[in-house]
Amino acid sequence: MFIFIVSLLLSTALAVTGSLTFWKVDQPYEFYIPIVLFLAGYLASIIIWWIVIWCFGRVYSNKKIYTKPSKWAKFWLNQGLKWLMMHARISIKVIGKNKVPNKPFLLVCNHRSRFDPMTLIPTLGKKQIAFISKESNFKIPLFAKFMRGCCYLAIDRSDPLQSLEIMKRASDLISNGYSSVCVYPEGTRQTDEILGEFHEGVFNIALRAKCPIVVVTTTGTETVAKLAPFRKSRVKINILGVLDYSYLEGKTAKAISDK
Repeated sequence: MFIFIVSLLLSTALAVTGSLTFWKVDQPYEFYIPIVLFLAGYLASIIIWWIVIWCFGRVYSNKKIYTKPSKWAKFWLNQGLKWLMMHARISIKVIGKNKVPNKPFLLVCNHRSRFDPMTLIPTLGKKQIAFISKESNFKIPLFAKFMRGCCYLAIDRSDPLQSLEIMKRASDLISNGYSSVCVYPEGTRQTDEILGEFHEGVFNIALRAKCPIVVVTTTGTETVAKLAPFRKSRVKINILGVLDYSYLEGKTAKAISDK
């Protein structure tokens, strides 16, 4: 990971040069000096990195509607999330990644935790994917503006007209070849392992864009909040398969939802 590697290099350089110059280690009992320098350098580099990320985030606006995703926004969002995943001690196992098509698609996944997209985004980091999410998630410090820059879509489920507009924008992202789109058809997190009822309307995105649907399950994210950062969380992302548009063509959104 870019941020982590650069931080380690800077911290190591400070520990080595500091121990040889301005804070020399002359006695064996002073072994703690390079350790302190390393930790101080790592902390300082992380603070600097988050300031850099904040500065880049200022380029994007929470009020502007972006129709084409930014590669810079995607880069910084992925790097920030990878850093968080590592320090939260989240181990991610991906099954079936080779099934993901090269063309834009609609990705559907179960919803267990607020960490679901946080683990899925860096896992499929090479793919441009825009998430449909509730409006409150676009108030997350630092990340919200990058989410806008990546064409993430804020939906208000209480407003049918706004929801229809979001579905149209999502299908346009796919049909124009700009980005795939991820939705959680349950609409809310489930505390047990039983799927909630799907909101069938989201499948109109695939019908309108004439794109395949990638079906994914996520397990283990529900333990992250309880275990991080003191114990490792094991998350499994299973890419079950792909429903090609040839299967979807002519079917209703409800029939696809039932499938």
